[in-house]
Amino acid sequence: MPLHMPSIPPKTAIPLALINLASFVSQIIQIGVIDTLLPLALTNAGLGERHGGMMLSLYWISDLIGGFFVAAILRKTHPFIPLLISGLSFFTLIVVVMFAPQSALVLPATLFAGVGLILRWVVCDGLIVQLAPRDKLGRVVGFHETLMGLGIVLGPILIGWFGTDAFALSGIALVAAIIPLFCAFAMPRLAMTSTQKGAGAAFRRWIDHWDLVLIAFVAGFVEICFLSVLPLQSQRDTGLAEAGLWLAAIFVFGGTICQPLVGYVSDKSGPIKLAWLCFGLLLVGAVPMALAGYGIFAATIQFALGIAVAGLYTAAVLIAASGRGQGYQVGVLVIVSQSYTLGAIVGPSAGTSLLVMVGSWALPILVLLSAGISVLLLMMRRATPAPGN
Repeated sequence: MPLHMPSIPPKTAIPLALINLASFVSQIIQIGVIDTLLPLALTNAGLGERHGGMMLSLYWISDLIGGFFVAAILRKTHPFIPLLISGLSFFTLIVVVMFAPQSALVLPATLFAGVGLILRWVVCDGLIVQLAPRDKLGRVVGFHETLMGLGIVLGPILIGWFGTDAFALSGIALVAAIIPLFCAFAMPRLAMTSTQKGAGAAFRRWIDHWDLVLIAFVAGFVEICFLSVLPLQSQRDTGLAEAGLWLAAIFVFGGTICQPLVGYVSDKSGPIKLAWLCFGLLLVGAVPMALAGYGIFAATIQFALGIAVAGLYTAAVLIAASGRGQGYQVGVLVIVSQSYTLGAIVGPSAGTSLLVMVGSWALPILVLLSAGISVLLLMMRRATPAPGN
């Protein structure tokens, strides 16, 4: 069976295409550029590597906190409003970081951008899952994640080309903020499933879906750790950040072009088996990464690890979309995004701190620990399945 994008009726295909476009151009800035530019720009401004990692963690903390309110916002508004907030937030952060990286405005701009990220994230992912045909869900989500990965790839490339040109990067951010607003006019409202409210009910949902939490956490932890640490590691080892920027781009590119295959594997074998395969790939590639340097071998390893990390997040989304027999709930997808965010919060600080202590072994150690512990916990769950699963 071919792995191309499945045939979808135009009535559904057009909104899906516009959602993909809006998400893609936002992703370029919100993850591709910000996750690499923020620690690099603050470090180069004399604030230190740990300060840059901490600020990026605050970006993801804001995204996490915003996730607790996003369902209430989306229940009352059309997608245009959250996409407007999203675009304004990341444009503001890019302008502040490029023109005033040492100013007090960096902190509030970072926190505002984190809120904008979670709004765009849940709107676009939720609409993709809502509109996709059930029998083609894996491939539709895989196609969407291909574009998301491509957006992340373009971030380090844009920084490599325009990293010192504040006007160019600000202009790119402005265009990326405007395009989703035009796309939003053709988007339907996000269907919301009623769920129990309150802190106790929310905590219970996290417990019920702890395997989802684990899978998405590792995806966010490894991905954002790599994006933030690779340029700094290269700068420490060679005196130039460019080699790390290109490795970061190759890392994301691996997951990007293989997402249709990832979706196909999920459709045929199920997202749980997909997650197992991705964890195995991480464990196999961790140690060789420490010995690879910055040549072709290193690029090959980063490509393979990128497939594994992107596949983990796709697996988590598809498990959430299945609803485990209860129908799709936006609240479960919010858990996936928040879990990824938790990983993204911990990743930069853990990665930059360990980089200072052990150098090029920092990323392999973090991959081995996160993937190894996850495999052990999932094996325990498989041996003692929760009731109803």
